[in-house]
Amino acid sequence: MSFVVVGLLGRRMPRLEWGGWVAVVCSGAAMVVGVLIGLGEVLGPATYVDRRYTWLHLAPSSGYPNGFSLVVGTLVDPLSALMLIVVTVVGFLVMLYSIGYMHQDRGLPRYYAELSLFLAAMNGLVLSDNLLEFFLFWELVGLCSYFLIGFYYEKPSASSAAKEAFLVTRVGDVMLLLGIFLFFYEYAAAGPVGSGGWAANGFLFVQNGLPFLQQGPPVATDPTILTVAGIMILGGAAGKSAQFPLHVWLPDAMEGPTTVSALIHAATMVAAGVYLLAVTSVFIGFTATDSLVIVAVGGFTTFFAATMAVVHPDIKRVIAYSTISQLGYMVLAVGAGFSMVALYHLFTHAFFKALLFLAAGSVIHAVGTQDLFKMGGLKKAMPLTAAAFAIGGLALAGIPPFAGFWSKDDVLASVYSTLGSHPYYWPFFLLAFFSVFLTAYYIFRVWFLVFSGDRPRDPTLPPAHEGPWVMRVPLVVLSAFAVGGGALVFFPGFQRLLLKGVGFAGSLAAGIPPAYTATDLLLSGGGVGLALGGLALAWWLWGNGRVAPLPSSTATRAMRNVLLERYYFKAGYDWIGGRGIYTLARAADFFDQFVIDGTVHGFEKGFAALSDRLRRLQSGLVSDYAAYVVAGLVTVFVLLLLVAPYLVGRFGGT
Repeated sequence: MSFVVVGLLGRRMPRLEWGGWVAVVCSGAAMVVGVLIGLGEVLGPATYVDRRYTWLHLAPSSGYPNGFSLVVGTLVDPLSALMLIVVTVVGFLVMLYSIGYMHQDRGLPRYYAELSLFLAAMNGLVLSDNLLEFFLFWELVGLCSYFLIGFYYEKPSASSAAKEAFLVTRVGDVMLLLGIFLFFYEYAAAGPVGSGGWAANGFLFVQNGLPFLQQGPPVATDPTILTVAGIMILGGAAGKSAQFPLHVWLPDAMEGPTTVSALIHAATMVAAGVYLLAVTSVFIGFTATDSLVIVAVGGFTTFFAATMAVVHPDIKRVIAYSTISQLGYMVLAVGAGFSMVALYHLFTHAFFKALLFLAAGSVIHAVGTQDLFKMGGLKKAMPLTAAAFAIGGLALAGIPPFAGFWSKDDVLASVYSTLGSHPYYWPFFLLAFFSVFLTAYYIFRVWFLVFSGDRPRDPTLPPAHEGPWVMRVPLVVLSAFAVGGGALVFFPGFQRLLLKGVGFAGSLAAGIPPAYTATDLLLSGGGVGLALGGLALAWWLWGNGRVAPLPSSTATRAMRNVLLERYYFKAGYDWIGGRGIYTLARAADFFDQFVIDGTVHGFEKGFAALSDRLRRLQSGLVSDYAAYVVAGLVTVFVLLLLVAPYLVGRFGGT
């Protein structure tokens, strides 16, 4: 409703800001409903509610003895309920924050309309009960991200970033669509399983009537097709969630407003990829090969993105790389078979990552720059923002008792529990484990560069100040979530979901609390030790306004340049697009113009020349026509004289 009202009437309102308040009210109402539904499902019994309607039904045939239906519907289960809370709460807080952050922009109606459509699309994606409906909302989310990343379309860099995000994610979307078709092909003829049908009818996620997390794929399936389909689904998720090698668009997406960055990174677009992997894992399943590839992509991306974050001078891009890294943890957990653990980390991450982005937005709003090396000493002028960023940083680093500690610990402990039966997971677990150190280092490098010291390093910066109340309130609320959001793990209803498959579900059902081993405690202690070590290194290099000197040795400086250039992946993709694909396009254009069109135009010119010559025979003179008749009769007579001997010899007679 907000999209329609603000989009149609926003410029006709007495003040442009009024459209923003309409969007805030609508998103607030959605938040109330979403939280009520979500908490009831997550903390209650692990079931699902599916309401669907037939959109199109085809009559029975040899391939589909029961007919085929395309359906639309709404599915509420613990996965979608958890995501519903994240999307609606963070969406409302970002919308409220936007009232203060965007108040001077002349494109406000367009901004609030697009942001409202973005949230509506993400809610529709979360509540979809089948893959076809899911894909429609998936594409709508991508379209909205294109609009919002390129919101400042007058800037060439913003327009370029929007196109880059659109094109890179389209690569993943094509893979996702192929995966959907392969799953449909494989499950279409599988027949009924349990008390309901499988993915054929409407590309359903679920088997009707079966309890949540009790599904398994039909027995009559081809593992090769399922493996390829799983890889295609991973490709779609990698595009949306910016996982290696489709990660290049997300740092450049920082060209959009900071509020858009907060929403994309915390609750909407990038979360959609992890959610896709989670629901596919739960309701359809991945093969062992798929799981290994997913673990490899997640574990490597976690470390890969963290290394780039440690050197970047842009405050928003450091947080962007952090998002890519943290999404890697979630993908790692899904690959290891712990979808609810992945979504638990997604839940906590949404709040502290939105907090970090909005705190960064307050800094940018106050000083007008994103360059870390121009800032400094802002703690005195912006104590609330400094505290909020510190809380977000502690949660991101996994320092107890902040929210990120609980979910990050569960990811690492869950993956570690599978290493005995899956030794190939070891390298990727170690990469993720060491990334804890890098995470704490790069986020507190940002905090010390921005807030510590006596004064900004650039004396031309304007005096800093806190934003208006509509910007401060979301910081306070998100800080509370960043501190206490991990408490979800203490609710028995959520514990049964979180610990299912680890061996604790039975004891929890009997009322016995889970017993953690010494290994779990050592793993947790090791993670906290790495985080504290990263924090200490950040303080030693950057604390109290210090600025560590840039590396002077050739090898170290070269490595720093490699990290700043993102391992040259973007340059490589630009080369492929600018040289490879452009050369291929020029060759195709040459073939089209000079071979296909040349052939057509050649025939056209030939027939035109022939008709022109024949047209000249029509002179209009009777004497010419008489001559043509005589010439024709003579020609016929000559032919008869030549052919007659053959005819006599062939058929006889005289």
